[in-house]
Amino acid sequence: MNKAMSLVASLGVGSLLTACAVSPETQALMDEYERSIPACSNNLECQSKWAAARSWAIENADFPIYTESETRIRATSTLTTTSGIGVVVYREGSGNNYRFLVDVECFNAYGCPNIWEAKVDFNRTLNAIGS
Repeated sequence: MNKAMSLVASLGVGSLLTACAVSPETQALMDEYERSIPACSNNLECQSKWAAARSWAIENADFPIYTESETRIRATSTLTTTSGIGVVVYREGSGNNYRFLVDVECFNAYGCPNIWEAKVDFNRTLNAIGS
C-alpha cells in the first residue's frame, strides 16, 4: 500500500472511532445511571419500587404495556414501522434483594436524543422511594 492509501485508511479509521465517541455530557449521564441503579432490601420497599417502575414505564413509554411479569415490564412496540420510545424494566435478584434496571428503546429513524436522561430519571424516581 502506498503512502496516500495508507493515509486515507488511517483517516477513515480515525473518523469511525471519533463517530463512536460520546460527548462528556452523555458520558456523565451514563456514569450516573450506573452509579445510581435502584435497589431494595425489604418486601415493602421492593413492592413500592416495582409499582413505581410500572407507573414510570406507563408515563414514559409511547406504547402500552405489551407484556408484564414479576421480573419484567415491557412497554414497547412489536411493529418495526411504529416510532416512539419503548421501555423495558427488569427486576433482578432474589428474596428481598433486587435491583431495578431500565432499558429505554428508540423506535425512531432520526434517533432519540434523551435516552440517557430518561434512564437517569427512572433511577432518580425509584431512589426517591424510601424503605
